[in-house]
Amino acid sequence: MTTRKISLEDFAKDKTLSEHKRRSKEVARALDAKADVLPHARSFTSIEFEEFVTELTPKRFELLRLAIKRRRSIGDLATASHRDQSAVSRDVAKLQKLGLVKVETVANPGHGQMKIVTPVATRIAIDASLEAT
Repeated sequence: MTTRKISLEDFAKDKTLSEHKRRSKEVARALDAKADVLPHARSFTSIEFEEFVTELTPKRFELLRLAIKRRRSIGDLATASHRDQSAVSRDVAKLQKLGLVKVETVANPGHGQMKIVTPVATRIAIDASLEAT
């Protein structure tokens, strides 16, 4: 298998790489400006955080990990996780409500439409202080 480096031309041609480049520049500018809040970061209050950690069950976390590898349909996620498609669909809806995935409906030639699940981030970081403010 041969590998090649990604070039600047690749970023210009590919929609996903181009969007990644644009967002990365926004974050870099905010870091340079010592901004209080970075663009594309999501913060939760303590109440939202409690809901977040209760809603992010091990099975939903597994769906995130499977979807991060490549864009997948709900049916594909169900097969990969050895779960019922309707249960995966409900879990994906919860992940979408939490803002962790995007769901896009696309044509499935000969079969109508299917929903494609894409995580909005490749990393979740938790920084919690136990001290009273």
